[in-house]
Amino acid sequence: MTTALDPGYLGYQPKVEPLKLTTGASFVQTIEPSGGAVFPAGTTVSIVITAPGGAPLGTWAATVTTTAAKWTVPAITCDAIPTNSRYTMLVTYLTSPVTTYAWYVGSVIRN
Repeated sequence: MTTALDPGYLGYQPKVEPLKLTTGASFVQTIEPSGGAVFPAGTTVSIVITAPGGAPLGTWAATVTTTAAKWTVPAITCDAIPTNSRYTMLVTYLTSPVTTYAWYVGSVIRN
């Protein structure tokens, strides 16, 4: 049973959003921590992409600073990703032990 105070699941719940890729265009994205927060030193953020059948297609690592995670993935790389592939954005903090969260998940859609 779920209630307003009990969301009905255990564990961290990632945001579910599509990853929109446009044929012929690079993937350019910047994510900034909200509310004046910063990424701690050593934080990594990556987008892991799998084909519709689950086969790995690649990992796109962000350039991470204290204030942003940024990607610029060339069009030739993006164009090879088929519609209905899946992605998971993973953020890893250098805690002890290392902590990795699935920050975003979803399907790849194409323009």
